[in-house]
This record gives sequence, C-alpha cells and structure tokens, in this order.
Amino acid sequence: MKRKAVAFISKLLAMAAVVFVSTACWWAVYRPEIPSELKQKTS
Repeated sequence: MKRKAVAFISKLLAMAAVVFVSTACWWAVYRPEIPSELKQKTS
C-alpha cells in the first residue's frame, strides 16, 4: 500500500512539473526580428 502511494505521489509531482515547465517557456513561441546586418552575406 505504501509503495502504491509513493508511486502515485511521484507521478502526480512529475505531471505538475511538466505543466509548470511547459507554461513557463515562452521562448519557444518568441521569434525576434533578425537584424539586417546578420542577413547580409559576406561572400
């Protein structure tokens, strides 16, 4: 019984960690504009 409770709590904490990490990472959506100096080719 104790082992099942510990497994359940660890799964619950893992799911909570996934939710908090996925909602905190806005960098995946953010796309800054590239400066024209970086767009120019130096060939």
